[in-house]
Amino acid sequence: MTGSGSHPPAERIGARTTLQKLLSRFHFGITLFAVALSGLTILLAGVTALRGYADRNMELAARLGAYGVEPALVFNDPVAVREGLEPLTRIPGIARLRVLDDVGKPLTQWTSPAADPAPILTRIFFPRPFAVTVQRNGSAIGTIEVWGDSSTLIDYVRIGLLAGLGCLLITAFGTIFLARRFEYELVKPLNEIATVAHDVRLHRRFDKRVQPLGIAELDRLGGDINALLDELQGWQGNMESERAMLAHRATHDTLTAMPNRDAFDEHLGQRIETAETRGGRFALLFIDADNFKAANDNFGHAAGDAVLVAVSARIKESLRKGDFAARIGGDEFIVIVELDNDVDPEGLASRIRTSVAEPVLLPGGETYRAAVSVGVATFPDNGSDATALLTAADAAMYADKLTNRSR
Repeated sequence: MTGSGSHPPAERIGARTTLQKLLSRFHFGITLFAVALSGLTILLAGVTALRGYADRNMELAARLGAYGVEPALVFNDPVAVREGLEPLTRIPGIARLRVLDDVGKPLTQWTSPAADPAPILTRIFFPRPFAVTVQRNGSAIGTIEVWGDSSTLIDYVRIGLLAGLGCLLITAFGTIFLARRFEYELVKPLNEIATVAHDVRLHRRFDKRVQPLGIAELDRLGGDINALLDELQGWQGNMESERAMLAHRATHDTLTAMPNRDAFDEHLGQRIETAETRGGRFALLFIDADNFKAANDNFGHAAGDAVLVAVSARIKESLRKGDFAARIGGDEFIVIVELDNDVDPEGLASRIRTSVAEPVLLPGGETYRAAVSVGVATFPDNGSDATALLTAADAAMYADKLTNRSR
């Protein structure tokens, strides 16, 4: 009895663990947790970046649509509104479009015939439509609403999840070997990984990479994380390229490739600010095609588009390098030139009229002679702000138009 009480049973001895096994389990648990957290952080950072770029792309698409339907909203023409939405229907990732007039009454809407591949992703990334107010001369004339879907995101998300899962699986096997090392030997390389994950999460540093760590398993893990970061950096580049393309479309006329009204407003504001700060003068030419509706009515819209393209090209050919030209409406153009010894605004207006008057070959083989009326306003003589300059140039253009009619 005494002997049996002074020694622990054999079963209890067998159940006791060694310090090496305890440290191995402890190291394994900490390593697995830290790497899983790093992988999750990178995945969340990637999803957050994709969400931001998706939102921006939808916003730019809505702005592009607003520019396309603006002329049609002026005349409350549903058919023309649908034609203005046509470019948006070819952009992947747009599920639905709707255009409302100035009182909120729907004019037209379009729904993509393709099924949404992942409604859950759509609810996460596009919980509500993007709405842009369409304005004309400072007044709201309608609203365009754009709904997105997951068609452009599902492949990115699927690859990201598979890559993240692959990283975690490789990590699980690698940590079996790493758990046998001392705590310092594990913490130091894991801090390197955590630092990369920290920069990615906080600063979106997708260019960061895990450097060689001197441990085969963690180097393998670092390579997988670097591969995931390579994919995220590639996605970021693709999204930035798409955003730049949509931004260009949002600030340029799709028919003539000239800057549009938004780009003109921004450029004019910068010109006025520069002129006020540094001194200087510039001229604003308001150009309007005469009887352009007749070209559309007599030869068709394709011919009208050809005339507009030719007019825009001849306007640009009449200008110097550095001068600015934009299409701000259906058949309305704006030119801004610095006033110096080489520039005579009235002479430039005359050259533009002469150049535009050259015959235009239409798609059907016919020729058409376009004519334009040009109004000139100078800063600061005719106005010291954008509204005053545009008003003066518009009035001068109408005076020129009346003169042309009386001839």
